[in-house]
Amino acid sequence: MAAHVPISPKPRLLSITGCRYEYQLDGRWPRPPEVPYLRLRGYWLQQAGFSVGQRVQVHISEQHITIVTAQ
Repeated sequence: MAAHVPISPKPRLLSITGCRYEYQLDGRWPRPPEVPYLRLRGYWLQQAGFSVGQRVQVHISEQHITIVTAQ
């Protein structure tokens, strides 16, 4: 079995899009506000060591998102 060699993938330029959460308020369904939405997918995630079904932790700070494998 070959050893896992860490890679340094090139930076990815993604766009934050919007989506809406459906919710019920006082028995009615108001138009929900739009919230930011970021979708990550691609072979580059696999190359970075992530796999389908793997659990991850998402750490959030001021204008930073860090994704690491869950322990």
